[in-house]
Amino acid sequence: MSIHVTKRDGTREPYDADRINRAIERAATGLPNAMSMTMQIASELAITLFDGITTEQLDEAAINVAVQNVKDDPDFDVIASRLLLKTIYKRVLGDFETQSELALLHQARFPGYVRVAVEDGLFDPRLASAFNLEALAAALDHHLDDGLRYIGIVTLKNRYMATDSARRPLEVPAYFWMRVAMGLSVEEKDPTQAAIAFYRKMASLDYLAAGSTLVNAGTCTPQLSNCFVMQMDDDIEHIAKSMRDVMWLTKGTGGIGLSVTKLRSEGSPIRSNNTSSTGPIPFMHTVDSILRAVSRGGKKFGALCFYMENWHLDFPQFLDLRQNAGDPYRRTRTANTSVWLSDEFMKRVVADDDWYLFDPLETPDLVELVGDEFSARYAEYVAMAKAGRLRSHRRLRAREQWKAILVSLQTTSHPWLTWKDTINQRALNDNTGTIHLSNLCTEITLPQDLDNVSVCNLASINLSRHLVDGEWDWDRLAESARLAVRQLDNLIDVTRSSVPESEHSNSENRAIGLGIMGFTEVVERLGMAYSSQGAADLIDELVEFISWHAIDTSCDLARERGAYPNFAGSGWSRGLVPIDTLDVLQERRGTPVDVDRTTRMDWNALRAKVAGGIRNATLMAIAPTASIGLVAGTTPGLDPQFSQLFSRATSSGKFLEVNRNLVAALQDAGLWEQVREDLLRAQGDLSALPQVPEQLQAVFQTSFQLPPTAFLTIASRAQKWIDQAISRNIYLESRDIGAMGDLYVDAWRKGVKTTYYLHMKPRHTAEQSTVQVNKAAASGRTSGGFGFARRAAAAAPTLETAPVLETALDSAAAVDAAPIEAAPVQASAPTNAPIVIQEGFVCPTDPQELLNCEACQ
Repeated sequence: MSIHVTKRDGTREPYDADRINRAIERAATGLPNAMSMTMQIASELAITLFDGITTEQLDEAAINVAVQNVKDDPDFDVIASRLLLKTIYKRVLGDFETQSELALLHQARFPGYVRVAVEDGLFDPRLASAFNLEALAAALDHHLDDGLRYIGIVTLKNRYMATDSARRPLEVPAYFWMRVAMGLSVEEKDPTQAAIAFYRKMASLDYLAAGSTLVNAGTCTPQLSNCFVMQMDDDIEHIAKSMRDVMWLTKGTGGIGLSVTKLRSEGSPIRSNNTSSTGPIPFMHTVDSILRAVSRGGKKFGALCFYMENWHLDFPQFLDLRQNAGDPYRRTRTANTSVWLSDEFMKRVVADDDWYLFDPLETPDLVELVGDEFSARYAEYVAMAKAGRLRSHRRLRAREQWKAILVSLQTTSHPWLTWKDTINQRALNDNTGTIHLSNLCTEITLPQDLDNVSVCNLASINLSRHLVDGEWDWDRLAESARLAVRQLDNLIDVTRSSVPESEHSNSENRAIGLGIMGFTEVVERLGMAYSSQGAADLIDELVEFISWHAIDTSCDLARERGAYPNFAGSGWSRGLVPIDTLDVLQERRGTPVDVDRTTRMDWNALRAKVAGGIRNATLMAIAPTASIGLVAGTTPGLDPQFSQLFSRATSSGKFLEVNRNLVAALQDAGLWEQVREDLLRAQGDLSALPQVPEQLQAVFQTSFQLPPTAFLTIASRAQKWIDQAISRNIYLESRDIGAMGDLYVDAWRKGVKTTYYLHMKPRHTAEQSTVQVNKAAASGRTSGGFGFARRAAAAAPTLETAPVLETALDSAAAVDAAPIEAAPVQASAPTNAPIVIQEGFVCPTDPQELLNCEACQ
């Protein structure tokens, strides 16, 4: 039967196979197996065709065929990326034939894109008036888009790039990066040159701003800050105000940390009306409902984490908040929980001593005290409790509560463990009050009070872009750190918040959090094991280098623009830098802090410079970067690889992830073709393949294969240079509570400030099966998620195929929709081939963790 293609204007023309094949061939240009991959895509594409297929459906079908084959060769992802970019270019800019024409279209249409968006009320009017649009257009380089992977392009398109009121796309990647750069340069003395510098860095993926910034920069709703940290006071008016603030901050897409430690316990007297308190739990449930009510509309979800100190009398109920069973009105289904642990408690756990719980109404000063001052006052309250001078208290063994925390963490992934005294005693912004909690993802450590909702602004350096042919480009890395700090400082003057207390904190402290991503990728490319001494030394050296340049840049900005208002009296004003706080912590704790103290940079000179003024109260924090890491095409934060091949579910769809570094290493060893199918059968577990050399197996250990101590070593070596904290996920294969407890005690001893999610290895692995399937079904997109939607196959009534095969990759993912829908599949002659259907190699990311990272990253 003859096949016709329906064009965008509704006309039909005969399907031209040669034209499509040339397009695929151009997308494969420069790849090692370009011709064979082109032929494979073209032959499988023919199976999907049907009469009347639209040009858009044809483009999507070709992309999906390429995506389906990523498991065989990651270079298919390159082809899919190029084909997808081409569709985006055509939809936004119009048709083109050559790269030169595409470059001219980018430049010619850019000024109009900005002016029309401003006229339509989408963009800040200053974008049209403060910049030389022609100069910006001339700086656009669409070739930088080649650094984007397929999942990164889909994430950009679905989450970050601007659309008009009808949800039609307005931007190609280059326009998007330039719009963000312009939004962060608008108050520079030379905004055009600043925008070009920021654009080149972000478009090159050297560093990326965090999610809220990417969505809103340059728009008429510039809520660009990422993290908000607030405390609920024990007052009905402030409780109500806090709920209002949560609503507005959630609407603005920021991630929120909220401390409830000050709220009096259940049964505590309320003197104003002679009744008793319901305690903090019902208010937390109400906040949880607010999150679900407000956060479901736009491109990004809101999320929140509650924090409570573990001496609170209602802490046992706090531990149960994330349990599935029990009273639903005393549970939180959306909000997360984290425990704020003191050195006093940790010492009592180690000594197997008693632990007392109190009502904050009777012990209000404990919230504000840290370290030895907390311990002394806590001991006084214990004595008062023993003497019967407190209305309410409870005594238990410290290890009993410690075990309850760990059991809850193991079964619900909550509460996350964070250390109050380590955070406060290592803080350089220590002159503006006590730090009562961290943020949504546990990397932000800022003080807050009634007048201040603490705010932090994030960006992350992509380490993988600074490792070139096995050598570090230190000059490029220094430039990235310096420009990122300047860009973040600019953000503070541009962003707007609906909560006055957050505006106040932002302007008074100018806190920023520059982080990193891609550490595991560079370790693999350098042939190191994540758990090796070399990897520990590398993270130490890299973070020290970035920290030094970040601090030095902030000092330069202070000379140019003035120090932050709360600088006087801070640790910075005393000439302290992050590594100096290890000695402070060790002295006040009274026990050794087990961290390597090696330095490489000239810190003495920087100490003197810091004492003269610094622009930002904080400089560094390592966020999870789960979402922007996809855009950057690298591993998130400090996390190791979960598997070498697995299904990843995001709000943009489901994707098959294949570790390109591993494929390259196996290809270099001449093993890839030999072990490829075995790796699929082993669900990405390289250790199950005896033909792979031990050295490669060590380099490519996955998260559950690594010794858990490696996570703490990497975190502690990085933490010594970071003034805030690190979002540190932990992966455990063993469910032994004793070993788990030892691990977290070790984290405390090493001066790690916070930990994030705990991932436990699944108890069971789904069975694998080898089946015979029709080739049309195998390549005709019945895999339900990696490209073609299942309903596409169902739409072809004459399809002659074997039954559709369901896999765990369909059912286990959090998001059911495929990234792009395909055209219906046309019948073809059956071609039987054995296909291994893998069940179980699904990314363990908790669905709520995904929402967390998408809330601010």
